[in-house]
Amino acid sequence: MHRRHTGPLLQLHLRDYVIGFVSCIKHGSASGDTCFALNFDDGPRVDAIGCDITMECGEFAEYDTSGKVLSASRDSARADDMKAKVSSFAAIATDKGAHRIGNPEVDAITERMWGSIIAASKTIVRKMLVSAPIIIRFHNDADGSGGAYSLHLSLKDLASKNRLAGNLVWLMHKGVTYRRSDAQNDMLISNNYECIEKPLLILIDFGTSIESNEGIDELADRFDMVWLDHHPIQEGFRGVDLEDYINPWQHGGDSNYTAGLLTSVLCRSFSDVDTGIFRDASLIGDYSKYASGFGSDISALLDFITSDLQAVYGRSKSNVTPQEIEDVISSPSRSKELLDYANIKLEEAIDNGVKAVKRYECRNSNLCLLDFENVRSEDSKYPLPGRYASKLLGRLDEMGMKRTLLVVNIGAYLLMRVDRDLCNDFDMLGLIEEMKIRYPDSIEGGGGHRCAGTIKLMDKAMSKDMTNSLIALIKSRLG
Repeated sequence: MHRRHTGPLLQLHLRDYVIGFVSCIKHGSASGDTCFALNFDDGPRVDAIGCDITMECGEFAEYDTSGKVLSASRDSARADDMKAKVSSFAAIATDKGAHRIGNPEVDAITERMWGSIIAASKTIVRKMLVSAPIIIRFHNDADGSGGAYSLHLSLKDLASKNRLAGNLVWLMHKGVTYRRSDAQNDMLISNNYECIEKPLLILIDFGTSIESNEGIDELADRFDMVWLDHHPIQEGFRGVDLEDYINPWQHGGDSNYTAGLLTSVLCRSFSDVDTGIFRDASLIGDYSKYASGFGSDISALLDFITSDLQAVYGRSKSNVTPQEIEDVISSPSRSKELLDYANIKLEEAIDNGVKAVKRYECRNSNLCLLDFENVRSEDSKYPLPGRYASKLLGRLDEMGMKRTLLVVNIGAYLLMRVDRDLCNDFDMLGLIEEMKIRYPDSIEGGGGHRCAGTIKLMDKAMSKDMTNSLIALIKSRLG
């Protein structure tokens, strides 16, 4: 048994020994606990050391180069000094300022958000320094995964240059809300850690809806949050009250300023890594008016990777991390193979959709309905309904069908897409809210963008009746 050292630490200057501030402890099982020790002797440095003796967060550990702890003690004044150094370094590290991308409209929105972006960046860097658990949830499409991949590259760069450990957990999120069950899962993950700061939750490209309030309430006072989204903000959504909630709608922008773009810009505040191609992929994936055409292959590849995990990884799995995405992207031959396969699958589905779509005549506009099971079975994973609906709408536009609203039903979901000509004259979000008010016992939630929206039903058995009700309401609005 090791004897706990309770006296002052010896001020050793031998190069074989290190004194570090224990900022976080990860509790293990058979392998034991791991302590993360921070010091600023030669810039920031975090060592993962074995907790060979009983230690607590906020203490100082003396350990040798193998990570064996020799002694530990508490020094309140030095601990306060370490915390001050953490805050100081976070402020310096997030002052790069290289946030302009060369589009005047985008850069103007960024300038208005920059103060909020810097504040969120400081939170992220600070959590990295103290090795607090960081859980990153990202939406499973090109926008969400493009943002997550940009963050992955930038955090890896930050950790490498500053010798940080980083307790990161990546979760691909398939829903559009952050529910109580999601919050409870994240708390279970964080329960494995004991740190001087709260764990951090980062949400990318989803969750801005009143249905997320229950998840927000569940995490109250337990997590710090950085929320990067670009969906319109619903009245009553409590996420706007969070310190690090950032959305271009709050700063004179709209959904064209995608979450992937926002994340990429944020990353440039603390890292020099070029994430431009993933920023561009997110713009293409969400049909942003700021898309330049660059990154189209990466966008399609990200959509496929985050859709059909069985086809990509050859086994059944429910989650994919940026590290696993990197394994694919770093292989040109594998990337081409998957991209070719994805394009074939998508084109086949679009061709089938054109044949199967049902058209309703409306005044000065077109209303189209498609049962997604006619083009892709529920067992298949690609294409995802959302991207497919946007692609099919584009094909209908190419065929001369202008001012079109497309409804796609699949299981318990009703998806809607409106082309840009009609979008300016049609209140998509107002339509969704009216459906929720009319059918509160049938509709679980809904939301989206100005030109794209989704309604989630309580049960897919309600799909036929709710589709008919939705079509009737749309026709009454279109005339």
